[in-house]
Amino acid sequence: MNQSMNLAAASRCVRCGICKTQCPTYLTTHNETMGARGRVAMLGEMGMKRLAPTGTLAAMIFSCMLCGACKNLCPTGINIPELMYQGRALLKDSYGRGRLYRKALKVSLSRVDVVFALLRGCQKLFYRPLHRAGIVEYIPEIAATPFKQNIQVYKNIKKTGRIAIFAGCSVNYFYPRLGDALSRIMLSKGYEVVVFRGEVCCGAPFRSMGLEKEALKLAERNIEHFNKVRSEAIISMCPTCTMVMREQYPSLTGKSITNIMDVNEFLVTYNMATDLETDPTAITYHDPCHLSYGLSIRDKPRDILKSVKGIEFVELKHADECCGFAGLFSMQFKNIAKTIGRKKIKHISDTKAETVVTSCPGCIMQLEALKRETRSKFKIKHIVEVIDEAMHGQSAGGHPGKRGDAPEIDFE
Repeated sequence: MNQSMNLAAASRCVRCGICKTQCPTYLTTHNETMGARGRVAMLGEMGMKRLAPTGTLAAMIFSCMLCGACKNLCPTGINIPELMYQGRALLKDSYGRGRLYRKALKVSLSRVDVVFALLRGCQKLFYRPLHRAGIVEYIPEIAATPFKQNIQVYKNIKKTGRIAIFAGCSVNYFYPRLGDALSRIMLSKGYEVVVFRGEVCCGAPFRSMGLEKEALKLAERNIEHFNKVRSEAIISMCPTCTMVMREQYPSLTGKSITNIMDVNEFLVTYNMATDLETDPTAITYHDPCHLSYGLSIRDKPRDILKSVKGIEFVELKHADECCGFAGLFSMQFKNIAKTIGRKKIKHISDTKAETVVTSCPGCIMQLEALKRETRSKFKIKHIVEVIDEAMHGQSAGGHPGKRGDAPEIDFE
């Protein structure tokens, strides 16, 4: 596909500016080239060969957070996030700042476990002194044992059904406790739980860096693996993974994973979070961008939290505004990411809630870093941790049950 065909949608832009009214980078910088309308206009000009694919242009296109706040605002129907992906694919070689990230992603494509094991070793040796000296930013500890260490099935004597977990890279390598929490919840409700080693990255980081061919390969592998697993649903605790698989895989491959569900969807649809009680506590909720804008899921997590006896729910001001993480964005555009994030931290602190809950491991990573920087006192939890604790007590933890052997998985 040639450049003009890739960027043809930009020609429909009427310059109304509605898209930039919700654009976090524009609202932070007040720079037209750092807003949704400006980016669409620049890509349109490049598509008509009136603007050269320079490094400066590439930096403006890669500065989009891909949060999706503009996604459903365009009156002419331009899918602005998708246009940004296409622009990045064309501009990646002009984006010098992204060269190291692209190389790292390509190396990890077939050796991700090895890469994270090496990173964990480096983290153990060098991270603490470098972090104390202010040379490196906060990075959560890489898990000694990834969540999906091998093919496994958690069996259940009173079998209600079967679900599979799509862990995603953040849960797998940084927050395996979230996978264990979800597994305990499902086992408590009588479900067998499949954790499938064949899972690979959903592809979101690759697309964000313009690596479309690599993202396509990952999508095809996940579709092949997960469509073979016989389960009622494939549950993800990362809305970015869910959004990519549900909305982008069909356009990338022509195929999909039909039963992928966000964890909030599953908990509400299957009435999983009822008759729960916890110690009295005040909780607020932060909407992850890809859950709110990408999947249009806003009420379900609030309904879940409000249904737990003992929780005093406090609504967060501008709860749907981005926390500033946006994947690799927070590494490439640190100042903007921190400015956006500090605003979120202030809003959380203003609620006086003891805990902020979210549904995204990436948001947890960003909020934890800024909490440390600002010395804020609130706790940060994923919604599965709240439900797990309400079901099993504050001491819930560890592996949820005995791991079965690979032959226990049913394939169609």
